[in-house]
Amino acid sequence: MMSRRKYTKPAEASRRWKRSISNLWSGSGSGSEGGGGVSTALKLYEDPWTIKKTLTESDLGRSSRLLLATDVVKSEILPMLGVDDARAAESEEGAAVRVWDLDSKSMHHLLLKRWSSSKSYVFIGKWNHDFVRRRNLHKGDLIAFHWDPSHSLFNFCGVVYGRREGLIKYSSQHLSLL
Repeated sequence: MMSRRKYTKPAEASRRWKRSISNLWSGSGSGSEGGGGVSTALKLYEDPWTIKKTLTESDLGRSSRLLLATDVVKSEILPMLGVDDARAAESEEGAAVRVWDLDSKSMHHLLLKRWSSSKSYVFIGKWNHDFVRRRNLHKGDLIAFHWDPSHSLFNFCGVVYGRREGLIKYSSQHLSLL
């Protein structure tokens, strides 16, 4: 003998269907991951420009070096370099790094090293020639870098040039990324 299914009123069937769909997408009420591993949680845009610096007088001087915050170097730069280059950056010899200037589409070579006297990190080499003078950088200008893992180099962008004669000048191509 066949078992008979209990008759369900249309309104009740509709509520059950909606509840089952809701449970499927909400992970049975648990929150951010629904059925099939589909996340319904919203994620804010992640800024790729992980290394930002407002230039100071010492970054623009004749010593031709860019002082970097130790915590930023340890969290954003050393892990990207690989074991040998990270070790070299901690030594007197330093680690050679390539820097691609996105605005001028030009490649530059700098040395990342830790100063033993102050325990701070610096980019040295032709920093003053290749960036400060060529890009006409001034105190208060905001610059940004990020590591490009596919090319094993840093991308550089002059983001916001500080106030000069009452004007703020933006990097034309890359401001939208910042």
